[in-house]
Amino acid sequence: MAVIKYSKIEAHLRILTAQESSEFYPAYLLYGEELLVKKALHAILAVLTPDAKKQHGYEAWDGSSENILEAIRQLNTYALLSDSKVVALLDTPLFSQGQKPKISKTRADGSDPAADSAAAMLSDALTDGFPKRHYLIITTDSVDKRRRLYKTMEKNGLVVDCSVPLGNRQADKVAQDAVVRNIMQELLSRRGKTIDAGAFAAISEMTGFDLRTFRNNLNKLIDYVGERKEIKIDDVNLVLERSRKDPIYTFTNALGDRNLGDTLFIMDSLLSNGYHELQLLAAAINLMRRLLVIRAFAETQGQGIIQTGLSYPVFRDRVMPLIQTHDDELKAHLVAWGQTLSQSTGSEAGPSKKRMGSDLLIAPNPKNAYPVYKLFEKAMAFTQTELFAAFKVLSHTDQLLKSSGQPPQSILANAVVKICSKADGLGNGTRGA
Repeated sequence: MAVIKYSKIEAHLRILTAQESSEFYPAYLLYGEELLVKKALHAILAVLTPDAKKQHGYEAWDGSSENILEAIRQLNTYALLSDSKVVALLDTPLFSQGQKPKISKTRADGSDPAADSAAAMLSDALTDGFPKRHYLIITTDSVDKRRRLYKTMEKNGLVVDCSVPLGNRQADKVAQDAVVRNIMQELLSRRGKTIDAGAFAAISEMTGFDLRTFRNNLNKLIDYVGERKEIKIDDVNLVLERSRKDPIYTFTNALGDRNLGDTLFIMDSLLSNGYHELQLLAAAINLMRRLLVIRAFAETQGQGIIQTGLSYPVFRDRVMPLIQTHDDELKAHLVAWGQTLSQSTGSEAGPSKKRMGSDLLIAPNPKNAYPVYKLFEKAMAFTQTELFAAFKVLSHTDQLLKSSGQPPQSILANAVVKICSKADGLGNGTRGA
């Protein structure tokens, strides 16, 4: 039926909504940049399944081959509590040329019969059509326009091209810059902020064309400036410089956020660039130790003040003084302990600063409160029980890496999955690690 660019989808939806006689397409295919695909998906869902109907009229399925039949069945089943129905197949590989099945049962030519069967099934369903006011939405990262499935989708539905050219030609860079600026303006407008040209250039240089990282970095800067309206280049240098100099920080940052996809992606990237599994394990252990110290502080001295969603200005003004008092008291205890130890051993020199437990300090540099604030956000995403369980997982992982002979990357990935799991993952202790 049609192919449009992602920038046209909202106008397209407005036109159809305004014209009572117009009918929405029975199927939508969204492909390209992840962030743009999600934005287009949310725009379509907002029209097809308003909040009041979403609970009963929307189902989302993983787009793997084994789910295609059931998703089609659900799409052809009438909803009991809604007059319309939307079924989404998310992140399906069926439109790509080089799809790789999770469980490899390939033919001699390397093709996957299960994926081919699922693609044919989906193509037939699109051709046959769905009940009135039943809609299919499919998302994927890339498409092969020569495939029968893509041609069927283009004929029977609407294809939304969310791709952005990734080359180094001037035209490609102009297109990339336009997308980045659009995302930036939407986010800044929503939060009531502005950014100077130097700060924008600095973020772009640090990030490259990585929309997720760009958005995350911009959110960090918005949190950092607090009530101040403008983001300046000094803010960028202070808040974002560390992640550029310390790549492992990106790994621990994602792990602390319990973002499984990002953590595994960054882990694979670091390992492929020469980092060792034990380096990443040590970084994860150090992070969990710091989060446990912070969580213990929050449970004891921060009750009634520290909570999830605390703004940075409130944290800086009300929580940081408590932290400084805590750290000063700890330093005094460590000095006293060092003097007692020196007297009992007859040694004139006490423990070095390194050995005096400086890693137990919450804010070694109290003048810079923002990194401490971000650590507190991460700590509050875990319970103390979960942090103790994470230590057990990491301890067992250390043993496996040094003695089991199993693939090191798989061992570390398994630990990451357990730590990031918010349901039962950490409750299982070290079982199956």
